[in-house]
Amino acid sequence: MEPRTFQAREMREALALVRRELGPDAVILETRRVPGRALGLLGGSFFEVTAAAGESGPAPAPRSAPDLGPIRALLPGKRAQRVGQSAPPPVKTMIQEDPSAAIAAAAGRAGVVPFAALRRRLLAAMVPRDLCEGWLRALGSGDGVEGRAHAESELRALLHRELGPAASLGDDRARVIAFVGPTGVGKTTTVAKLAALTHLSEGKRIALVSLDDGRIGATAALRAYAKLLGVPIAVAPGQGLAQALAQHRDAELVLVDTPGISPSHGEAFAELGRRLGRAGEPVVTHLCVAAATRIEELERVAHLYRPTDPAALLVTKLDEAIAIGSVLGLRMQSRLPLSFLTTGPQVPDDLSPAHPELVIDSLLGGARA
Repeated sequence: MEPRTFQAREMREALALVRRELGPDAVILETRRVPGRALGLLGGSFFEVTAAAGESGPAPAPRSAPDLGPIRALLPGKRAQRVGQSAPPPVKTMIQEDPSAAIAAAAGRAGVVPFAALRRRLLAAMVPRDLCEGWLRALGSGDGVEGRAHAESELRALLHRELGPAASLGDDRARVIAFVGPTGVGKTTTVAKLAALTHLSEGKRIALVSLDDGRIGATAALRAYAKLLGVPIAVAPGQGLAQALAQHRDAELVLVDTPGISPSHGEAFAELGRRLGRAGEPVVTHLCVAAATRIEELERVAHLYRPTDPAALLVTKLDEAIAIGSVLGLRMQSRLPLSFLTTGPQVPDDLSPAHPELVIDSLLGGARA
């Protein structure tokens, strides 16, 4: 089982290379983020994954494979360990079972100082380093067996307090809920899921409004969902949001779908904010972001959509993300609460309130004994 190293700008790209070259049973041995001095990168950072092809039965310890020569230890950032030196056996976590668990296993194995192991797990999960260090400092010294044993449970409790409860869809003062975010993030499908949930499960009278009137066929999907649910829909051209809302005065809840905007069209973000501001009644805005987005892109998105005055973050495509630490970074930086998580394309099933327990499990893996 000869280890190989793969490098890529994104962790998911590196894992895709592992899967392609070594197969779905590949064993993740090491993950780390390193400065961008390879792959032709002049700045930033990239990810390095060391893996080996899977084998039936237990993997041999490094000392039993003299033909391997120097091999890397399993701990990210450690120096290479030569055959014959004392070394723990590799972690048998298969990439096909759970890529994020494979990363966590390689980064957080037993025998490592717990805070160091947690640090590696958090960084491998794409948590920004400054946020990671702040969380670990808040855990205290971690001295002694008892402190080390409870390091992860203390971290979970800290994150639970930091995240707080999931934000609600709206509030008592507003019946109009708008969803903004980049193209392709899944806003329309999310609107359909929430419409089905509130109309079919809660029995509320709802209406749908689309502001995406600039493209041919832009509202086709939303119209199809409206017809399926048996709820009214209106398209609000130009300055017509107030008129569209007036047509649905009897609706208890109005869900507003908005167009994605190219980052190069800076004025369009301000115009969207003005359109929502001229609704004639309060509007609660949820900023939709994809779970797998890099923190740099998330920060840019949050900055561009500030004119829409978001009240909460709605995280989409959780099922497509290997690590969600960047979303946590945006949550803590923006101080916007998380509202909902989407975990697939099914309407309305793949939707859940962003309860802190679910978010923490997505970040760290399931609760440990």
